[in-house]
Amino acid sequence: MPPLVQLSNHQPFRGIGRGLLILLLLGTVTFAALGFVGDFEQIRDLIRDFSLSTLAVVLLLSAVNYWLRFVRWQMYLRQLDVRLKWSRSLAIFLTGFLLAVTPGKAGELAKAWLAREFGGGRARPVVAVVVTERLLDVLAVLLLLLSSVFVFAGQRSFVAPIVLVAAGAVVAVAYGPLTRRLLPLLAKSRLARAKTVRERAALLIDIHGAFTKLVEPRMLLPGLALSTAAWAAEGIGCALVVRHYAPSVPVLASVFDYAASSVAGAASMIPGGLLAAEGSLVLLLERQGVALDAAMASTIIVRAATFWFAVAVGVLAMPWVLSLLRRPRQIDDHEDGEGVEPHVHQEGNVVQE
Repeated sequence: MPPLVQLSNHQPFRGIGRGLLILLLLGTVTFAALGFVGDFEQIRDLIRDFSLSTLAVVLLLSAVNYWLRFVRWQMYLRQLDVRLKWSRSLAIFLTGFLLAVTPGKAGELAKAWLAREFGGGRARPVVAVVVTERLLDVLAVLLLLLSSVFVFAGQRSFVAPIVLVAAGAVVAVAYGPLTRRLLPLLAKSRLARAKTVRERAALLIDIHGAFTKLVEPRMLLPGLALSTAAWAAEGIGCALVVRHYAPSVPVLASVFDYAASSVAGAASMIPGGLLAAEGSLVLLLERQGVALDAAMASTIIVRAATFWFAVAVGVLAMPWVLSLLRRPRQIDDHEDGEGVEPHVHQEGNVVQE
């Protein structure tokens, strides 16, 4: 009988408590900075007077974002024949919101480890799913930026080239012959952790093989549509908040502001994009005629209903994932040697398989 998995520690979650504490400290500093620059009491009063019914709609739109991205996640897992129970797949997906609050969202790669531990098979295809998701998120946000041409006449020459370059990068990465030549070179760098160059190249080529299946037109276009709709939902939520304080600001302008601030936050490589996302959103709203205190109040509400709401969902999902990890499961033969190695229990001792 195959041995049963006995996890001695939960590798993806090492230091997650410390990371969350740092995130909370950064958030406190961010909100304190906004209150220091503006009128703290005025900002507080504006937030207190915000409509609860509107806030409920904004939170619902954030939930729509999560649901659409989960549909995309499930679609790509099925495409790569990663078989997970629906409940376990959802647990991994929701916990990913907490794992994503790392620089560059690198912590989300732990979703591949979790999928393997939950019986989904090899971890490498799930790595390709995570990479594809992030790529589609970037493209979706860039498409939302492109919507600015309808409200800002001078933005066309600035935004359009960015979108075209991003689209060209996707084509270049998805083009098999080119990438198969470049990956062995990349494998010689320090980006891969395998023991030999040959193993590094095999690892990257294997992941890229799964990735190319996900960026085929029949998979890329539905995924991009889901991504764009998901981030547009949060952009509309931002517009509802802004229009509460400044009804004259067009919806597309607020969507552009939200997308641009998201890009600024991601480019900063700070966990959660803190400081950069808030600061850029305040500046963009001010440029559109929103009073400073109203812009700061809008920013605080938007970030609470999008970023911090997602963090809260991830925190709530964590006990669910940990309870699933404590359940022993059998290791399938085809999983051996792939991904993160499990700890197995044999004759009362915890050993490496």
